[in-house]
Amino acid sequence: MFEVFANSIVNPKQIINYHNKKGGFVFLYILILVLLMSISTFVFYISNKPIIPNEQDTGCEIVGSNLMCSAENYDPKESFEIYDFEVYLLNEGITLSEAGNLSDFAIVIQGSNLRVFIGGQSISSIAFLSLYDVGSIEMMFTSLSTSILTAGIIMGIFSNVFIILFIILISTIPFLRFKRLISYKKIFKMLTFASTPMAFLFAIYNLLNFDTIIFFILMMFAYRSVFTLQKELHFRVLNREGNYQQSQDNEENQESNDEDEE
Repeated sequence: MFEVFANSIVNPKQIINYHNKKGGFVFLYILILVLLMSISTFVFYISNKPIIPNEQDTGCEIVGSNLMCSAENYDPKESFEIYDFEVYLLNEGITLSEAGNLSDFAIVIQGSNLRVFIGGQSISSIAFLSLYDVGSIEMMFTSLSTSILTAGIIMGIFSNVFIILFIILISTIPFLRFKRLISYKKIFKMLTFASTPMAFLFAIYNLLNFDTIIFFILMMFAYRSVFTLQKELHFRVLNREGNYQQSQDNEENQESNDEDEE
């Protein structure tokens, strides 16, 4: 595995020698690339552990699976940060406009319901307090934190699966002209290995979040493995066809000589 990884970056001409790798090996390799690209997701959730507020911090409490806010320090405009989301606690009878302008990623808890807002638009609503049977503000925020963390990691991994598969499939297009000599399955395997530098670049970009222009410039260098593989395949195809043509010419010459002798 390490040999394939190293050659895919420093010596991409060798990728063509791995076209007979088993499907299980290729699947595991894609999984490793996805985990590499997802490092930033794990780093974010590990390094941004939220502070869990309590009843005194919020001025609210859970009564019979419903949120009740009656303390003097309660402010409907106050929000509590949980990872990328700002959480707003609204007492019964308070309208959404009284909470002020919601952040781009907001969660509003009112009564027993939880609503998720993205860009000011509600995208989902569930009876969170009833469903999870939380008995305190701390338990509510702990459950909410765990849910956001789990959903965030899953979404991050699946988005990276889509990205790496998209890169591989798009990269196969120029290689279709070799399909008469090599199966698409083998082409897919080789391009999976050739996508290693791009996965590595995405991992660095997600961690450092540098300028997009620099990313695209580096992408051209990361795509070198694909170009090298294409060039190597083209050379071997030409060499193979040349040998085949030479063999045919030799056979024709031999047949001509046999006829002359007769």
